[in-house]
Amino acid sequence: MGIKSAFQRNDAESLDEGLTQTMGFLHDPDIQNQMVVLLTFISCITALRYLGVQRLSLLRGEHILNVKYLNEANLYKEVFLAYLNAALLEPVLAIGGMEEVVGEELVISILTLVSICWWIWLVTDAFDFSDVMQHYKFHVDIAKELRTTETPSLKWVRLVNKDNAGEKESLVGCLQKDVALWFMLSCIGAAWMPGVVSHRNVMHAYVVVILWILLHHSCRRATTWSGGYFVTFLFPSAALMPLEYCLPIMDVADCVTDLEFLISYREYVQDRTGVELIIET
Repeated sequence: MGIKSAFQRNDAESLDEGLTQTMGFLHDPDIQNQMVVLLTFISCITALRYLGVQRLSLLRGEHILNVKYLNEANLYKEVFLAYLNAALLEPVLAIGGMEEVVGEELVISILTLVSICWWIWLVTDAFDFSDVMQHYKFHVDIAKELRTTETPSLKWVRLVNKDNAGEKESLVGCLQKDVALWFMLSCIGAAWMPGVVSHRNVMHAYVVVILWILLHHSCRRATTWSGGYFVTFLFPSAALMPLEYCLPIMDVADCVTDLEFLISYREYVQDRTGVELIIET
C-alpha cells in the first residue's frame, strides 16, 4: 500500500512539474512575441479570405479540365500523403516515448501532431470523390427513376442536401481547411524570429510547404475554377476542393462507362457548381 501511494505521489509531482514548466514556457516574452505574430498573420489572412467573396463570380462559365495533369496531381497526392503518414510518428513517439517531454518541446510536439493530422484530413477529403458520386447517383439517377417509372412513392427515400449555393461557397474557400497552410507558414516565420522555436522544430512545416507548392502547381495545371495563382496557393481549399468534381471523369474503370454518363455528369456539375467543364484528354 505504501509503495502504491509513493508511486501515485511521484506521478502527481511529475505532472505538476510538467505543467509548471509548460506554463512558464507560455509566459516567456519571446514565445509571447511569436504567438502575437502567429495570430496577426492568421487574422490578416482570414480577413483577406472574407474580403475575397467576389471570387464567387469566377465560379461560372467554362473551365478547362486536363485529365492528363489530373492524373499527375493524383500521383503528387500519393507522395504528399506518404510523407504525412510517416511524419505522424515522430510527434507521437516524442509525446509518448520513454523520455519525458515537457515545456516548449511538449507544446511543439502537440502542435506538430495536430497540424499533420489536419493536412491528412485536407488532402484526403480533396481527393475523395465518393460523396460527390453518392450525391449524383441519388439526386440524378435514382431521382430520375422515381420520376419516370410507376414505382409507388417510397417514404423511406428522402432526397435532401439540395443547397447548391452553399456548395458553391465551399468551392471558393473553406476557412477550417485553409488554416492548415497558414499555420505551417506561421511556424516557419516563428523559426526566423528570436525565441525557442528553431528551424529544426519546424522541419515538417518546411517539407509540407514544399510539397504543397508542387501539388498546388499540379492542381492548377489540371483545372482552376476561382482565383489567381497566389490566391489559390494561400487558400488550399480553393485549389483542392474542385478536384472532387473532376476525379470521377478520370475514373474510367468505374464511373465513366459511356458518352451518356459524361453528358449527364457534366450537366450535374454545371447545375451543382455553375461550372461548365471543357474536358481535354
